[in-house]
Amino acid sequence: MKKREIKYESELDLAGFKLPCYVLADGTRILSSRGIHNALKMAEEDDQQKRGPRLKEYLSQKSLQPFVNSEKERGHFEPIICYKGNVKIHGYEATTLVDICNVYLEARKQIDLSPRQAIIAEQCEILVRSFAKIGIIALIDEATGYQYERERFELQKILKAFISEKILE
Repeated sequence: MKKREIKYESELDLAGFKLPCYVLADGTRILSSRGIHNALKMAEEDDQQKRGPRLKEYLSQKSLQPFVNSEKERGHFEPIICYKGNVKIHGYEATTLVDICNVYLEARKQIDLSPRQAIIAEQCEILVRSFAKIGIIALIDEATGYQYERERFELQKILKAFISEKILE
């Protein structure tokens, strides 16, 4: 199997959470698995050193299985391994973050979540609503050609403001 090489890299600033992101040579957009864990508050504040497949651990909880299975086919939530030179990076196709959020948001509507799951669901709602707002802005910019006029990180600044606004509510 051919090594999946990273062609571009940067970080999304989600109101204090730095989410490493990459574009592979084939155009696949990737989000860092550790960044997703942090953005969704899947790690306790004092548990930042614990490594491993936290996302898989959370999504395999019995209470979430009906929602995981209805969201996507088997293997959809498996990490993608890509390389920055010789450095191996575990990540997920970028839209998988929204799919994960959909699992938690649907579960929240139908079952009583554990306290940790409720925290994750709240974070999911903040992210999904903010992504939707920035998405429509980006589509209008592309349709009108404004993406060539705006500053390079203007969308990230707007996204950060949307997320900060939701956190402070």
